[in-house]
Amino acid sequence: MEKFYNIDEQRLWNDRDRWLNDGHEWSDPFGTTENLWNEVIFDYVKDFRGKKILEIAPGFGRMTQFLSILASQLIVIDLNPLCIEKTKEKLGHHVLAYFNNDGKTLTGVRDNSQDLVFSFDSFVHMHANVIEEYIKEIYRVLKPGGQAFIHHSWLYGGSEYSFENSGGRSNMSPEQFKVFVENNNMKIVSQPPIQFKPLHSWNGIDTISIFEKPE
Repeated sequence: MEKFYNIDEQRLWNDRDRWLNDGHEWSDPFGTTENLWNEVIFDYVKDFRGKKILEIAPGFGRMTQFLSILASQLIVIDLNPLCIEKTKEKLGHHVLAYFNNDGKTLTGVRDNSQDLVFSFDSFVHMHANVIEEYIKEIYRVLKPGGQAFIHHSWLYGGSEYSFENSGGRSNMSPEQFKVFVENNNMKIVSQPPIQFKPLHSWNGIDTISIFEKPE
């Protein structure tokens, strides 16, 4: 039988001991989480001020805190109950709804309801077939003309067990991600790379794939 998903692997994030500084430790290559948001992310999402936003896999709410200010309505969804609990502790009623999911679908989110689907620092660990399932679901929940901002790895030939690779990265490339997007009747807007600083636990290059559902 074909290996399917690495969802059990992702349940490692339900362990409080894996979070040294509520996730802010993974902002270190950019100085601070605020620098990461302002210098790397904000320009790509600023046009969604006052719009409906869905965040997939928020961790402990590191980026959710900024999205909650940007959005008119924000929904977060995560496989791990601990992540939902910690994000809710941080942001409470500033998030419209919190959902636990099965690690590959967006159950609870209505069809054609979201202007932006966002995820940072989570898809980097997901296997290709998990990503493919999520992209199908992203198509379902986006409004016509809506966009997605997904940060994912750019790694060829690594272990199938993501956490055996540097930075816990899974095998993925901009080219493969683009195929998944186009197979689901959407189009790539841009795929800017992210260069991490040397000597960090991850010193390679990731990608942000920004894509759009047709009007």
